[in-house]
Amino acid sequence: MRLCALVAGLILFVPTVLGGCDSQPQRNPFAPPPDAPKQPPPITELPKPPGPPQLRIDSLSPLVGFTRVLLNKPSDRDKLRAELEKNRKYLSSGDVPLAVSGDARIEMVSIMVQQLSALGASTVTVTTPTRPEYSNKLTLVPVDKLGTVPPCSVVVTILADRGTAVWPLKGGTAAKRRRGFGGPDVTMTGETIERIARGCKESDTLLFTGAEGVQWALVFELAVSTLKLEKTHFHQFVLLREPPTAGRRVRL
Repeated sequence: MRLCALVAGLILFVPTVLGGCDSQPQRNPFAPPPDAPKQPPPITELPKPPGPPQLRIDSLSPLVGFTRVLLNKPSDRDKLRAELEKNRKYLSSGDVPLAVSGDARIEMVSIMVQQLSALGASTVTVTTPTRPEYSNKLTLVPVDKLGTVPPCSVVVTILADRGTAVWPLKGGTAAKRRRGFGGPDVTMTGETIERIARGCKESDTLLFTGAEGVQWALVFELAVSTLKLEKTHFHQFVLLREPPTAGRRVRL
């Protein structure tokens, strides 16, 4: 009888103990308290997107992707070339797009075109905001990709006083136009360009630039305005490496 009573007591006791364990699970002593603030997930570096970097030039400097390269001294050109070299496989052939703000310096655009040409680019298509009636894109041919250019080809520049000068590549008397109300007189300058271009039917190249201190927007607008000329059609646009002297022969 005692043995049976002992067995019956154990049977009743074990479910009670197990049931108590199920209702009150033991807590991990190393776990944070339930009301503790949750830690944010670790920050991981985003993968670099494939494809060519966006090339831009603003009022300060060129940008290769998100890397800014200041051009304050001649040795900085090597830094720009090094950044472009990292993306050679995207920039060493064909046409390369380049976004340029209107307040950029002409010199920066010229340097960028030269550097891209050195990598192997055949043309550089520049995008710049301009008047609604003009195209905001212009494809530039680097000087060292030109080959032979007829000496009668048209050169136009914006002068320091925002007037314009037009003359043949070989040199000669420069036809000058005074500035308009908001800058260069594009309409009058266009008429002069047509007149000089009529004497050089073997050339479809326009070479252009502006004096130091002239904003890129003015030079760009003058160049794209020639696309609307009715009597003259240019198919090659060349940004000169340096501002020339009006009327003098331009050496490429």
